[in-house]
This record gives sequence, structure tokens and C-alpha cells, in this order.
Amino acid sequence: MRIVTGALKGRVIPFNARRGGEIRLTSSLLKEAVFSMLGPELEGLNFMDLCAGCGQVGLEAYSRGARTAMNEPDQRRYALLQELEREWQLEGLTLYHLKAQALIPWLEDHGQHFDLVYVDPPYEAQLNNIPLSLALLQQLGAGELVAADGWCFIQHQRSLELPLEAGRLYRQRQRDYGQTTLSLYSPSRPQENN
Repeated sequence: MRIVTGALKGRVIPFNARRGGEIRLTSSLLKEAVFSMLGPELEGLNFMDLCAGCGQVGLEAYSRGARTAMNEPDQRRYALLQELEREWQLEGLTLYHLKAQALIPWLEDHGQHFDLVYVDPPYEAQLNNIPLSLALLQQLGAGELVAADGWCFIQHQRSLELPLEAGRLYRQRQRDYGQTTLSLYSPSRPQENN
């Protein structure tokens, strides 16, 4: 997995299943779609990758100038992210090592807000008998972690239909990429003609 643009352009994330465990990687097509929506420059924006995995989305945001925080609950993958942080000398990168559902209230208690929140949990994961991606969307919609003019990206399996609204977050658009769907939410009510 190669960083496409920005300060880290061309660097390869040295991830393999033997060291980091089996995970579903975000396709290049989907990653390209996300960052074409955001644009090449993210300077000054706060970006949170709640379920970082090998770090491919968060590191791309960092490379494009965002103040980036990444969270990974798995110890092996968290250790790999720490190793990359040291080896690549990633100044200002923040790493967390908690379950996403525990990190959200902790960040809110500490007054954190993010312009961009990316949510891509394991598709099969559940919380209180509902898909984790839906549970995290509901949790984010009930709080203030997504800034008033911010965006929340939820990457989820295509067969899961997420709601049009969740608390203060409203679905603005949705795109399918094979068996994966990207749903975009923000605190603004969508225009009628969208």
C-alpha cells in the first residue's frame, strides 16, 4: 500500500497479515474516491481515523497536511503504527489504542472536535447486537465529536442500509464500490434536490 500524494508520497506501508493479522484493506479505488472528494490539501483540518487498521487512510490524510489522529484497538496493528510513527518521524501524529466506542466519549470529555471523521470497522463486528458501523454512527450523531461544519465518512458493507439521519448527523450522499458502500454524513440538513 503506497501513499499517493503529499509529504509522504511514494512511501509504502509495510503491512502483512503475518505481523498484523487478517484485515480487510480499503481498495485503492475507494481511497482515491475519498481523497478526491476532500481535495489534495487538508492543511489545518483535524482528521480522525477511528478504526485505523494498517493506517492507510489516516496516513494519506497526514501526508496531505491534516492534523491526524488514528485509533487502533488491536495490539499488533497499534505497535506497527507506533513503529511507523518513529521510523517516518511523523511529527504531530496522535495514536490511540482503545475500542472506538470507548474513545468517542473520552475525546468528547476532553473537548475534542474533528473536521473529518473516518469510520471503517470490521464489517462483521457487532455492538449490542447491531453492526458496529451503525452503532458508531449513532454514537457520533449523539455527540459533538464531528465539528459543526465537519464530515463523517462511514465505510460499510453494501448490504447494510444506514439511516438517513442519526442524531445531529444527516446523510448527504452514498456511493457503492463493489461490495462496499461509502456513506457521507454531516450536521447540515441535505438540500431537497439531492
